[in-house]
Amino acid sequence: MRHLKGIGGSKRRFPRFPAVLKVGWHAVEPGTTDARPVACSRPTEMLEARHRMDAPPTRSARRETAPIPSGAGTAEPSPDAVIIRRTLAEIGPVADKVTSYFYALVFIGHPELRSLFPAAMDVQRDRLLKALLTAAEHIDNPDVLVPYLRRLGTGHRKYGTLPGHYPAVGEALVGALARYAEATWGPETEAAWVRAYTAISQIMIDAAAQDAAPAWWHAEVVSHDLRTPDIAVLTVRPDQPYAFVAGQYTSLETPWWPRVWRHYSFASAPRSDGLLSFHVKAVPAGWVSNALVRHARPGDVLRLGPPSGSMVVDHTTDNGMLCLGGGTGIAPIKALIEDVAEHGERRPMEVFFGARSDNDLYDKDTLLGLQRSHPWLSVRPVVGDGLAGQLPQAVGPHGPWSSYDAFVSGPPAMIRSGVNELRRIGIPNERIRHDEVEELAGVAG
Repeated sequence: MRHLKGIGGSKRRFPRFPAVLKVGWHAVEPGTTDARPVACSRPTEMLEARHRMDAPPTRSARRETAPIPSGAGTAEPSPDAVIIRRTLAEIGPVADKVTSYFYALVFIGHPELRSLFPAAMDVQRDRLLKALLTAAEHIDNPDVLVPYLRRLGTGHRKYGTLPGHYPAVGEALVGALARYAEATWGPETEAAWVRAYTAISQIMIDAAAQDAAPAWWHAEVVSHDLRTPDIAVLTVRPDQPYAFVAGQYTSLETPWWPRVWRHYSFASAPRSDGLLSFHVKAVPAGWVSNALVRHARPGDVLRLGPPSGSMVVDHTTDNGMLCLGGGTGIAPIKALIEDVAEHGERRPMEVFFGARSDNDLYDKDTLLGLQRSHPWLSVRPVVGDGLAGQLPQAVGPHGPWSSYDAFVSGPPAMIRSGVNELRRIGIPNERIRHDEVEELAGVAG
């Protein structure tokens, strides 16, 4: 590849991970997530806590490279954060080149790591580097950063990531930044990035070490129900107990595309028989979705990652629930309906189920059946080509909704417009729950 001069030269060696990682005014002990105030005499080693959230804690980071929310906080970022953000601003216009160079350094310097990645890198290529850069950008916000990194660390177990892989990735990260951040790079900048990456990687390593759950589950397909030419409902049986909460999702790998994982929501609340169901829509050029819809059959064995997500019911309140589900985004909402029913609650639950055509309302009969069984449930199908605008706009006239908790699931554009519309009609931001839009099931394939 171009611009690979110097790859064979000396490598930056990351220090052994310290016994205590200084993150802002806190010290994070390996093996814990607890933080306590510490004295730190060197300002450049202090990664100060700065709360920058624009999303409520109840929202999940649905994808493993999900962006960390940002928002209001203390006025002054830490010195390392200032340096890191200066680097990020410089490399922003050439992000694609940085990504290509980063992976070239990883695979040329450590060819044994290539087997951890899918054969085709067109989807995967941005994720690892983007996650590292996202974490580094928010290095002075431990309250959000630590949970984010712990999710990354546990989620990466299914790829076969080991502690010994982290220094190699760190060397490639610093090498790529040095190559493309020439105007801002220097000893001080390199030191800031090494400190940041050392802290980031240690939190991920500790999270993986502490996770007692399996890195993945094998799951046999027991039924494959083709609802439309492009939508299938799959039911699988995990090879060992799989605990999750209604409204959550998992990552899924097929035998046809090894090491390619996609996220899918559970389409039911936990069942006594342990079976799991997913709604899958085949999308153009979607490797996993097309394999699941067109090729999967009973007897095939898939792999499941651990459950994640926090678009779940708060059973400590009796707030009404307003749910918007677009396309296969109705799957987690169906799970929420079952969850409320199982808890014997009688809170009002209003569900708007949207699709481009009546034929695409593939689960309408099931939802209407649930409505007949539960007087507290109302289901309103919404059909329109402009789903991103049609579905959210259908909600307002049936309000007021200001006292309701809102749940939004579906294609990315629909979630964005749905959240905006819900805010406009008076639902407080902290009562709007949704998972990250970039990695929704069926969107990335």
